[in-house]
Amino acid sequence: MIEMQTPRSVRLGKLLLIAVFSTCVMGCSSPSSPPSEEPDSQGGVESENVRLVGYNDLQGRESLMVVTRSDATNGDWAYVGHHESYYDGLERMNPITDRMEWSGTSILDISDPANPRLVWHIPNEVNSNSRSVSVVCDYGFDSDSTGRDYLIRNSEAGADRKFQIFDITTRGSDPSGISLVSEITGTPENSCGPGCGGKFIQRAHKGFRSTLAQIWDLRDPENPRFVGRAWLPGQKEGEEGFEGQYAHHPIVDEENNRLYLGFRADGHTGSWDISDPTNPTLVWMVDVSPPGRGPHTISPIVYDDLSNFKADALPRTYALVVEEAGGEDDMAPCPVGVRNKSYMFDIIHESRPFPVSTWEVPVGDSCDKGGRFGPHQSAETVNGSINRFEDKIA
Repeated sequence: MIEMQTPRSVRLGKLLLIAVFSTCVMGCSSPSSPPSEEPDSQGGVESENVRLVGYNDLQGRESLMVVTRSDATNGDWAYVGHHESYYDGLERMNPITDRMEWSGTSILDISDPANPRLVWHIPNEVNSNSRSVSVVCDYGFDSDSTGRDYLIRNSEAGADRKFQIFDITTRGSDPSGISLVSEITGTPENSCGPGCGGKFIQRAHKGFRSTLAQIWDLRDPENPRFVGRAWLPGQKEGEEGFEGQYAHHPIVDEENNRLYLGFRADGHTGSWDISDPTNPTLVWMVDVSPPGRGPHTISPIVYDDLSNFKADALPRTYALVVEEAGGEDDMAPCPVGVRNKSYMFDIIHESRPFPVSTWEVPVGDSCDKGGRFGPHQSAETVNGSINRFEDKIA
């Protein structure tokens, strides 16, 4: 897997990839039961074809990333990454420990969906941002090869920026046994040239102008080992062509040795060959700005059957690219004239990615309602694995 400067761990495997920002996960799948005929309203919140089953208030902790993992051996769990306490700057009472704690990561047993049960909260020592979370179960590469379960998160408070790995194997039997295994606080000094490397910093790294991807070997979670980097031309100091781009959200297709990255601010998106993780190679890059605003998530989707393509033209691989609405530009009254959108690129010929369609939600009166309006990301993973979108629904 792979990592980036500010948080967003994508998967935890032999390699780790973390990205700049974590993001909420939403998506669609084929309904298991017929949709409701009439829109439903619960507690003043409107919904259509969606019914509230259960909830947990998480003590009012600001939250972002929610990861669910479910299998017959390990059970049904939800892991919630929390922001720092930015509304009031206060700790919250943990009902399990009866202690006031800074927000970190909540672990919930969701075997009964109507009653999600808080099992444990892993607090930060100070008011930190830990909105990213990733989990692997039955991990077979750790030093004792016992197939333990691990959770990785970011932790950011001012200049203190790091990724933390926890052993969560006992969450179902003795959650108090959850323990910190290791921390990643930076890359080796001079690992990208003289004076390049070192402690993590916001939005950049010593020797680079902005956030890039970093690859770590986690075969032994107690001793993470730095492997390599991936960046767009211009991001490294001394390179020409920098346009303010920063890597945002890595998607790792390990089966096909591909890394996909969206770059906020300047509208770039790209793919790297990670056959040699010590030296990722840029395969293709597209700049969608203008008129686009900034890709967030890029997911490869293979089509075996497609109109206007037959015989040796199939199968074809496409990239679903979702831009992220954000900041004042997408708050009422939406001052920016260009709306964020989603794209489909034909990437069967990787050296020549070709846009085939765009889509954006109709604005209507949404820009007058308040709150952020626009897309954010697709559901790029399913139960811990990359989403292949077999049902072609996003």
